[in-house]
Amino acid sequence: MKIDFHIHSRYSIDSFTQPKALAAKSLKLGIFFAITDHNTIAGHKEFKELGARFIPGEEISTDKGDLIGLYVNECIPKKTNFSEAVDLIHEQGGIAYLPHMFDITRHGVGNHPAAKKVDIIEVFNARCMPRAFNEKARLFADENRLLMGAGSDSHLLWEFGQTYTELPDFDISKPKELLRAMKKSKIHGVQTSLFYARGPPVLIKFWKRLTGRG
Repeated sequence: MKIDFHIHSRYSIDSFTQPKALAAKSLKLGIFFAITDHNTIAGHKEFKELGARFIPGEEISTDKGDLIGLYVNECIPKKTNFSEAVDLIHEQGGIAYLPHMFDITRHGVGNHPAAKKVDIIEVFNARCMPRAFNEKARLFADENRLLMGAGSDSHLLWEFGQTYTELPDFDISKPKELLRAMKKSKIHGVQTSLFYARGPPVLIKFWKRLTGRG
């Protein structure tokens, strides 16, 4: 089974990806995904209506940086204390997944004391430049015996499909089964070019705010 743990859709202020197109590409490639829009779970409803097999998530802008909640069904507000946000994810029966933690250009939490409370460290984020950010995350996960995952962090449809975590088959609707399967996972990652990693999302965010669609 292949899963991309970090995907954005049109429900994020910096993405144009249409749920229908993402669901179709997921089915074609045989890669499942976690939908992790910025500070919203509004897209979950549309993906469910499409019959997509996905992990419902949210990328939360905590007071210390970004944190992803997997299997969440209640939105966790922006500016929530980082440690509290981890607890709130767990209280929902969800999984705390820490993205691009050492990326100083994209709201990484860094070596925060509460980072050891998360369930999965994103050790490969396709948008991390330089690669040392990912390498440092892997070292942190190794030292703290935490599970490791990968995410394309895609904001455009073409980015999805090259970065994912490969793991044994399991029931994708059950968080505990995911955690068990992650113990035998393998990381597959392809780095996004610098221009495409940073340019389009900024322009999309600007356009959405300018036109009142953000």
